[in-house]
Amino acid sequence: MKRTTLYILLMLLAACGTKQTEQPAEPSALEQEMAALYGENKVINGAYPDSLAVEVDNGIFVGHRDSNLLAFKGVPYALQPTGDRRWQVAKPEPDSRLVREAKYFGHTSIQSRSQHNAASLYPQGEDCLTLNIWTAADGMRTARRPVMVWVHGGSYVCNGTANPRDWGDKFVKAHPEVVMVSINYRLGLLGFLDLSSLPDGQAFACSGLLGLLDQVEALRWVKRNIAAFGGDPGNVTLVGHSAGAGSVSLLASINEAQGLFHRIIAQSGSVAFTSSREDCQSLTKRVLDATGAKTVAELQALSTEDIIALNDEVGEFFRFPERDGTVIPEDPYSRFNGFNAGIDMLIGSNSDETRYWIDAMGGEENFDMATQLWYRYISMSLDSLQRENANRFIDIVPKDNPWPVAELLNDLMFRGPAIEMAQRHAAAGGRTYMYYWTKALKDPIYGACHGSEVAYVLNTGRQIKMGDDHNPALAAEVQQMWVNFATTGNPSTPTHYWPAYEATQRATMVLGDTIKLLNDPLSEQRRLIAPLMSEYISPVFSDLLDKAPWYVGAAIAALVILLLLLTWLIVKVRRRFRKRKQQVQQ
Repeated sequence: MKRTTLYILLMLLAACGTKQTEQPAEPSALEQEMAALYGENKVINGAYPDSLAVEVDNGIFVGHRDSNLLAFKGVPYALQPTGDRRWQVAKPEPDSRLVREAKYFGHTSIQSRSQHNAASLYPQGEDCLTLNIWTAADGMRTARRPVMVWVHGGSYVCNGTANPRDWGDKFVKAHPEVVMVSINYRLGLLGFLDLSSLPDGQAFACSGLLGLLDQVEALRWVKRNIAAFGGDPGNVTLVGHSAGAGSVSLLASINEAQGLFHRIIAQSGSVAFTSSREDCQSLTKRVLDATGAKTVAELQALSTEDIIALNDEVGEFFRFPERDGTVIPEDPYSRFNGFNAGIDMLIGSNSDETRYWIDAMGGEENFDMATQLWYRYISMSLDSLQRENANRFIDIVPKDNPWPVAELLNDLMFRGPAIEMAQRHAAAGGRTYMYYWTKALKDPIYGACHGSEVAYVLNTGRQIKMGDDHNPALAAEVQQMWVNFATTGNPSTPTHYWPAYEATQRATMVLGDTIKLLNDPLSEQRRLIAPLMSEYISPVFSDLLDKAPWYVGAAIAALVILLLLLTWLIVKVRRRFRKRKQQVQQ
């Protein structure tokens, strides 16, 4: 099947599955909420309250106070990557004594707007390199508190710190013994587009990694300045979810970030969330074809509005940080063989990660079909032994699991890579802890899906997928575990001893309505999945457009036709029902 035809079919499938998410004519409640949060931090020329002001190397920032909580939002940590700085490595702002407000979040990085992504509904801009700090007011001037830096997720293509699910205010109110920082970074085409192959691309050799290098620059700012907010620059822990977990794992693996932090907590993400140079170049080609540009200079001449339109056109072909062989090794797991043994690591995944995408696929039946197609695509890259292991894995999944292939994908993309990192790190002498999240959402079809732990960890009360029967005891215990790890490198609490992970016992803390310690849970699945870890399975669904064989397109075509027929039938029945109802009323 021709690639163009497959593209059309996939777009039809996406349309059938997401019609309910179209932008409403009137602003949604979420849009109104995000609009109400927005404001521009202004330069202060007159007097300002000294109790709310903090002086750092690039200025004086005046935050706001809520009870004992001081918040500083939208603080720039680098020169903004606008104009001729687009696609350039971030550089620090010069020293300054300028006095500025720090009341509002900075702009969200450019991305597609979605009713399922609050940050995307906040004003966007290329000038997005800002961070936010929450700290207890009492004793701030003299305190040296552990620092926790939150790196948001979003597949390296969406989300941002303005999302209420990613705020640190409630966490610090519950745990004033720590300072919380969250950072924005470039995403998608502005953060992970490899331009090095263009005629004038030599000066843009790191353009496929800019979002990650933005995070490095933010951490440099934190190291220089966090003491002014009561934080200890000698005790910094990175915490991330999804792409944020991939980020903190990679930051522990690259030379540029060494010495800027001391621990990482990786929630449902790993160094496997990377892309090959070949895959990154396929995105570059799409961008050049869409714009007609042949040089970086021509791309830099595009307006911000052009970039937004370009992102909407080709953004679904996004790429992860590039395994360029220079900044990120071609085998990023190898850095956990001793390179970063001095960094403590807490890592884990959720029991039903992939069920998060049931809605994006258009419902349960579509999800079942999509996971089957996705596995068939993945199996093309496996050798006979690996394929045998994968098929055996599917066979041993408990019969009450409606999606055994999705269970395989859970382990291929999330649990397996976390175990690979953990066992290597532990073997090299690195202090390592493993968890497994099992607290399910209210609707049983989602289970403990991707992202369901974030509301518990950050204490935000903003659960996904219509929420769950919130367990405050679980929330309190998990937060204390995370704080203890950030403080001492050991997540144990008075009620739950948590031994380090190593390849003999494989101690794993199961976090759900019941918290318990298990040795080597799902051991047979782990053994079967281990030989597949070298494949760096990408969860980028648009890969199907470039690499899938004809029969995948044929299956999608059949599914699309069925969906269209069902949609037509439903519309016809509803119209007939409304017509009869009107006749009865008359």
